[in-house]
Amino acid sequence: MKNLIYFLKRFMLPHAGMFTMVLCTGMIAAAASGAGVPFMVKYVFPVVFRNENGAMPELLELIPSLQSLSPGTLLMMACAAMPAVFLIRGVAMWGNAVLVSVLGIRILETLRMQVFSRVQELPIAFMESRKKGDIISRILTDTANVQSILTTVSNDLIKQPIMALCSISAFVFLLVASGQGILFLVNILFIALAAWPIIEFGRRISQKSQRAQQGLGELNAAVQQNLENQREVRAYAMEERQIEYFANASRRLRTNLVKLVKYQKALIPVMEVVTALALAFLLVRGRLYGLQLTDFMAIAAALFFAFDSMKRAGTAWNRFNEAQGAIRRLAEVLMEPNNIPEPENPKVFSSPVRGEIRFRNVTFGYEPDKPVLRGVDLTIPAGQIVGLVGPSGSGKTTFASLIPRFYEVSQGAVEVDGIDVRELRPHDLREQLSLVGQQALLFAGSIRENIRLGRLDATDEEIIAAADSAAVSKFLESQPQGIDTELGQGGAGLSGGQRQRVAIARAFVKDAPILILDEATASLDAESEREIQEELDKLAQGRTTLIVAHRFSTIRNAHRILVFDYGRIVGDGTHEELYANCPLYKELYDRQGIE
Repeated sequence: MKNLIYFLKRFMLPHAGMFTMVLCTGMIAAAASGAGVPFMVKYVFPVVFRNENGAMPELLELIPSLQSLSPGTLLMMACAAMPAVFLIRGVAMWGNAVLVSVLGIRILETLRMQVFSRVQELPIAFMESRKKGDIISRILTDTANVQSILTTVSNDLIKQPIMALCSISAFVFLLVASGQGILFLVNILFIALAAWPIIEFGRRISQKSQRAQQGLGELNAAVQQNLENQREVRAYAMEERQIEYFANASRRLRTNLVKLVKYQKALIPVMEVVTALALAFLLVRGRLYGLQLTDFMAIAAALFFAFDSMKRAGTAWNRFNEAQGAIRRLAEVLMEPNNIPEPENPKVFSSPVRGEIRFRNVTFGYEPDKPVLRGVDLTIPAGQIVGLVGPSGSGKTTFASLIPRFYEVSQGAVEVDGIDVRELRPHDLREQLSLVGQQALLFAGSIRENIRLGRLDATDEEIIAAADSAAVSKFLESQPQGIDTELGQGGAGLSGGQRQRVAIARAFVKDAPILILDEATASLDAESEREIQEELDKLAQGRTTLIVAHRFSTIRNAHRILVFDYGRIVGDGTHEELYANCPLYKELYDRQGIE
């Protein structure tokens, strides 16, 4: 319930005016149905169908002024009353349905945008701890479920109880007016009996729904993982294994959905049986007490509308419980604390940014009590090219990732130009860095647009110059539209080396004073590596550059090399110094057989 209140405040309050109109139209429709129809049967029908004994209809006794009207006029007014009531009911229901739909569309757009925006703000650690397919499921599927709660379900949970209240009020009034008030007390038992399955089924539906939402997230993750790794799936003949994995996830989802549907659909027949029992009891007792047909029809109509509205409210309640899982999953995103917050009074770099980097006794771990870096203390002067080497898992990439503040240090501080990165706005800090990773991540769009991502205000001349510097121009002639060739998702249409050159051109056009090369050539063949290494060497000149190296050939121009082992820097110096004095460096270097 806490999460629901949070969502109502955040997404419903901005549309309070429209939601008020939704409630008003719903209340009018509810009143026209719950009270209008029974009272029409009770008071208007007798005017149309006069008793043979000539008794005056009760409506004329209640409103004496109508007695002066001619029978024809009374008949016309009585016949017009039914369409009038249903016209009011119909217009109100139409307005309610349209307003609910429009409100739902607006809330869904706002909700999806805020969830997607929040994903952009949350630390990378949050994203890395969850499957991408599950995040997609939350943004697209869970938001639709929550939107349904905030509009349709919340509307029904208000409108239907109002209809039930109007119907029960009409029911009590008609029973008392006909001298059969005792029947109300008996029917209270049936109303209570109808409430029990609504509460019990709702509890069970909430449990089953959360499992189903989790299963859907797992299924989405399985699909995305398969589609993103089709080459590996085919290369290692994993098709059958992937199909089996998908089938198991689908089977678990199916099982949970079947259980959910059983409880969803069980409410309707249970409520129908309770309604039939109440009407049958009313029929028998009414006959014994000598109720007139019109009295019985009016009372039965009120009772029917009461149970029908309770049934609809129960269905809405079930849908509310069904979406509790979606609410919790979205709350995890929207209410997740950001452990890399913006500073209240951010500092700004002096111009120009030099790019000096200082680690002050830094300790960091992805999990508590499991440090990946331990007591790192060093200074990297502006413009220095530094190679980071060491065994896998020794902390090289983690060291480089702390500079753009992708993660928050556990102890100590990371400084750029003497300013703690926690005192800078993350955007301002990252504007001063360029990153070229092992996998060149391009976006759907043209080659020109992908290069311009480095700096959106770059001119066409600057983009062409960056393309020339990164040797992108070498392969543009083979592209259908040259630099304006459209690429598929992930840069589909280019080879690995070509994608890497585009990523390097993006770094050239950004022209940031700090450059991080995270094994930028590790996934390339020797020839492509040799060619691209030349562009990387040009890119590194004049910048503070950190080169996370798997192959020692990539750090041949480094001014300085840091050797990592189990989260500590065990060597710091030039190649000659380390080869002579650092056993681990010598071992790693000799293992690659570099001459």
